[in-house]
Amino acid sequence: MTDIQAAVGIEQLKKLDHLNQNRIDNAAYISQGLSGIPGLTLPVVPSYDKHVFHLYPVMINAKEFGMTKEDFIYDMLHKFGVKIGFHYIPLHYSTAFKNRGFKKGQFPNAEKLGEQLVTLPINPRQTEEALEYLVNSIKEVRK
Repeated sequence: MTDIQAAVGIEQLKKLDHLNQNRIDNAAYISQGLSGIPGLTLPVVPSYDKHVFHLYPVMINAKEFGMTKEDFIYDMLHKFGVKIGFHYIPLHYSTAFKNRGFKKGQFPNAEKLGEQLVTLPINPRQTEEALEYLVNSIKEVRK
């Protein structure tokens, strides 16, 4: 690390608590706005713990939600301009694990997560208007 990178890092660390609190507040806004939507499982943070929401993961039960994860991702992007992420693919689907003999069906929990898990956009600088647009777009996409 160069001296300049270290100096920037030191300054960024001064903002960390504030940025983390913004993420927590933004996640609370999203959770409140999306609570009670059938087929959408939101993250739960135990009262004794803290989560700073680097990502905001949700599970989509296609039958209850009314669309698959893939359709949700597509519609959110093409109808509302909102990019939904998918970060978790079961490891045994990768070439390295397939080459070692792992097959679909061996890890049903990982496969279920892979079929249902998406991540909603979240960052510490999102405005209330952006959060409201996200929540309303998700409600609208189901219609």
